Amino acid sequence: MTRHIEIVEVGPRDGLQSEPGVMPTSAKVEFIERLIDAGLRRLEVTSFVNPKKVPQMADAEQVLAGLNKRADVRYVGLVLNQKGFERAVAAGCNEVGMAVVASDTFNRRNQGVGTEESITAWLDIAKQAHAAGVRPQVTVSAAFGCPFEGEVPVERVIEVARRVAEGNPYEIAFADTIGVGVPSQVTEILGRAPAIFRPKIWSICWSARGLAPASISTS
Repeated sequence: MTRHIEIVEVGPRDGLQSEPGVMPTSAKVEFIERLIDAGLRRLEVTSFVNPKKVPQMADAEQVLAGLNKRADVRYVGLVLNQKGFERAVAAGCNEVGMAVVASDTFNRRNQGVGTEESITAWLDIAKQAHAAGVRPQVTVSAAFGCPFEGEVPVERVIEVARRVAEGNPYEIAFADTIGVGVPSQVTEILGRAPAIFRPKIWSICWSARGLAPASISTS
């Protein structure tokens, strides 16, 4: 087994999305270009979600259009449904990431549908992404705790991961969305997860609120 750490910068999306104001498109583009100049090669640059609900990301297409695309950089767009996926591909993202929340309540609050519906949407999106030559990534969100349901059973997290794995993603992330995870949870989930993934295909990553994900390759 080989192991490596990969920094995935999510500031242009997760960071700016949390700001009360809306940053000008030109400032977002400059921010992303500076991150790339600093050496980052995989960045979540924006999200393709309902602009009425997330006005900070309303200029997703304009941000992608303003970037000087590099062949060695992964420009990741977050999507939550089919419409978002179509927008991301049309805008020029060469990787899409989708979130499926382990907690059904949180998934309904965040995405308007239950976890099962999001899994179904993800599997369809993953198939289309592979066909289009776009790399699909999926995150199992709230894997370590939910603000509505409390601690999420490990069995539930692993089952959601097993289901999304059927889409043959480049990577599955286990996200500590609200920052409540403890080392024992991380050890248990990451210890059990590789058993359900085919060797030499999967990467597993763990991310925490405010921290860039680190991936552990199982190839």
